[in-house]
This record gives sequence, structure tokens and C-alpha cells, in this order.
Amino acid sequence: MKFKIAWLIPFVFISLCCNVTAAPQQFREGTQYQLITPAQPHKANNKVEVTEFLWYGCETCFVIQPYLERWKSANNNLIEYQRMPAITNEGMIILARAFYTAEALGIVEKIHRPLFEAIHRHRRRLDTEEALAEFFKEHGVGEKDFRHAFRSSFVAGKVRKAKTLGSRYEIAGAPTIVINGKYRVDSSMVTSPEELIAVVDFLVKEEMSKKI
Repeated sequence: MKFKIAWLIPFVFISLCCNVTAAPQQFREGTQYQLITPAQPHKANNKVEVTEFLWYGCETCFVIQPYLERWKSANNNLIEYQRMPAITNEGMIILARAFYTAEALGIVEKIHRPLFEAIHRHRRRLDTEEALAEFFKEHGVGEKDFRHAFRSSFVAGKVRKAKTLGSRYEIAGAPTIVINGKYRVDSSMVTSPEELIAVVDFLVKEEMSKKI
């Protein structure tokens, strides 16, 4: 999935430019975001639940990572942030399994960016179990441990859950951001990473205002 107006920005540049410039009052349901109907359950606490649906094979997902990381860090006191693989076709499953394999091994943060970079900067094909085993080995995971986790019931169950939730949220592709199980924002609805972040920020603030 790409932004509404196609564009490419070199990675070095995007890592330096993360200012939110869009005006929140311009954001409208059906234009920059969609309502999820019916709204799905979310964790009821004093924070807003934000779920990033991603796919490691998605270049737009790779491009927006620095923006999301900076926004997440700046709003850590307001949000409960989680990542989840987007699975809209069978071809996306193997990288979803890679995500949950890393989770099972407790190394998601360690391999998250390197996995994106391997695919999009170094143009590596990581679409087989063997290729992923080699990648994980480069990051300190023995082949036996990798294969045990990759083929585990834990990973299989997580993949099933991601597919189920993606269907309930009507996820059409990646990247898509879901706020409190109620709002859905995807890159085809905005024109830039800055606008994507601004829309998400606007919706989070809307939800926080209801908790006060």
C-alpha cells in the first residue's frame, strides 16, 4: 500500500524530517480515516490503544518507521502501542511468522529494523524459512532455536489471531494504524508520512479527551 500521492524519499532524508505540519481541523471521517463498524474491543485503561499493522515486505512500512518511533516516544504517556502483522493474502504469512518468531525468542526490538533494512536497503529475499534462518543466525539465534520457534504452536496461534483481528478491523493492506479498535488510518488515505502521523495524533487526542 502506498500514499495517496506516490512519492519516494531517500531514507537519510526521512530520518531527519519528522515535523507534523497538517492541520487537524482538516481531518474528516471517510477522507483521512475510517470508522471501524462495529468498533472492536480494546484495553480499557487510561491510555489509548494504538495498533500498527505492518508487513516487512512493504516499503511504505519501512519508510514510516522513523516517524512512528519518534511519535511513539513523544506520546508514551498517552498510548499503549503494539505492532501486529497485516495478513491479507497467503504470501504475507511467512514474514508474519518471522515477526512472531522474534516475539517468541524475545528479540523483536533487536531484529525489527534490521529485518526491514535487509529487505529494502540490501534487497535480500527473506521469503523462505531457510533464508530467515540465516538472517536470524546473523543476529545471534541458532538454527535449532529459530526452527523450533518458527514452527511452534505459539507462532501458529499468533498468526491465526492476526488474521482474525485484521479481518475484524477490515485491514486492506499495510501500513494501517488502528486507534482504540474504533478508527482505521492507512497510507492510501494520506499524502505523506507527516500527514499519517498527524491524523493518528488527532484521533489519539480525540480519544484521550473522552477519558477526562
